[in-house]
Amino acid sequence: MLTVSTYLDRSALNGIGLFAAEDIQKDGIVWEFSPGIDLVFTVQEWKGLLARAAPPARRALRRYSYKSDNLLYLCLDNAQFMNHGGGMKNIGNNRNKDTMHALRDIAAGEELLCDYFEYSDADDFHLDLIPPPGTAVTIRPRRRRSRSTAG
Repeated sequence: MLTVSTYLDRSALNGIGLFAAEDIQKDGIVWEFSPGIDLVFTVQEWKGLLARAAPPARRALRRYSYKSDNLLYLCLDNAQFMNHGGGMKNIGNNRNKDTMHALRDIAAGEELLCDYFEYSDADDFHLDLIPPPGTAVTIRPRRRRSRSTAG
């Protein structure tokens, strides 16, 4: 569960990102595990859920979940939109895996970025979609959307 105010916006890294709506002090807790808001499934339960889900729901479940310690997690709040930042991360995962914290002072408006490799199992399919640790990540500039006017 997110413990700070955030909002969603276009990410320069990947699709939609999670952004700080307030200044966050270094070492401040940004996320903590909260049963009921953060759902946990065994591998068997997860496979059963995916088997019952329609294809669009199955794609969403896979996209917004992660696997850690052979369990699958699905955050029901906007924490699911935190992108992988690799070497640009500003959010760290505490070793007990129950909290995430700011690695430095974070200004309102900054995207919150973590390192998926810190907490995901090696066989989590998300890890196949991102560059391995140490790989340079290129930030794509945002494209301006053209506004059409009816007239």
